[in-house]
Amino acid sequence: MRAIKPVRVAIADAPPAPAARPAPVIVKPDWVVKPVGADIADVYPPEAVKAGLGGAATIGCAVSLEGRLVDCKVLDEAPAQAGFGEAALKLSERFQMKPMTRDGHPVSGGKIRIPFRFALPHPPQPVAPS
Repeated sequence: MRAIKPVRVAIADAPPAPAARPAPVIVKPDWVVKPVGADIADVYPPEAVKAGLGGAATIGCAVSLEGRLVDCKVLDEAPAQAGFGEAALKLSERFQMKPMTRDGHPVSGGKIRIPFRFALPHPPQPVAPS
């Protein structure tokens, strides 16, 4: 019989996986659908209406294959805790853009930031008698 000699095998570390490219940031979306005044009125925080308060919020979202906003998060809200961030999240459901394409086919994965400014309409000023 033959004697089996032990063999040493060195295993090199696998090369690092290529870094995933960050999703492209969309700066000039081509909106197919976006909220209108009635949509904003529907989501305006009720307590802010009672207080006559305006505000602002910025949301960050991913864009789906169909051009819908998904995985949205509030990035900024002023005044804090006044409900404008939540209102902006509700409005995100009412946006749709033309999807990004690669080689003529729609693709998902873009990111977008959308700032909102909420303001109540000014009541009409009385007309002074002439």
